[in-house]
Parts: sequence; structure tokens; C-alpha cells
Amino acid sequence: MGDESDEIQAFQLESRLTSLGCYLREVERDGAVYRVEYESIAGDEHGRVPPREAGKVVNVFRDLFEERDWPLGGVEATVTDLDGEPLVTWRVDPDWMRALEAGDLTEVEFSRRVVDSFEDEGEN
Repeated sequence: MGDESDEIQAFQLESRLTSLGCYLREVERDGAVYRVEYESIAGDEHGRVPPREAGKVVNVFRDLFEERDWPLGGVEATVTDLDGEPLVTWRVDPDWMRALEAGDLTEVEFSRRVVDSFEDEGEN
């Protein structure tokens, strides 16, 4: 993120993620997608990250979209362990977010799509 408003957004995101045990390493906005990389203390010794953590991170973005007037968008996340080693990637397509906000997608279906997007990065 480049300008002052981007720095403010990064600070807002970092503050909220830290309270979840997720430590922001990087964030950038590319069109309708927020690309984030964060360290997870929830990642276990087998390189697994609980899907509920992704749900909490998604809810942080949803809150920021609503409360701080961030542009509504998707999320592409890379989750690392505390040593910076990639564990998993997951995503929220911008269309899923718009459909959820419009009431065209249920919370359950939205969550299923996010969980289905998980890709293990630990073995690469």
C-alpha cells in the first residue's frame, strides 16, 4: 500500500488482526482484491491453520468495509508460521463478497466457499 490512506488502512487492519493472534506481514490492494500475508500463532506443528481463523479474518475485512468505508472487495491471504514459512493460502472472491452483502449468498455457503479455497503451502 502506498499513500497515507493506505498506511492508515494497513494500521487499522494490523490492529484488528493482532487481537486475533494474526500478525500482518504485508497488505496491498490490487483493484477489487486485498492481498494479505500474515503470521498465525494458530498454525500447528503439522502446518494446519483452523478454518475458523480465516473466518475471523474475513469478518475483520467485512467490519472495515462497513465501519471504515473501505471499498468492498475480495481477499487473497497467505498464512505463514511465526518463522515466515507459508502454511496455507485461502481466498474470498470479490463476487462472493458482493453476493453475500446483497443477500444472494447465505453465510453458510459463503463460509463453505472460503474453506474450499484453502490450499496447503507447507509441503512446497
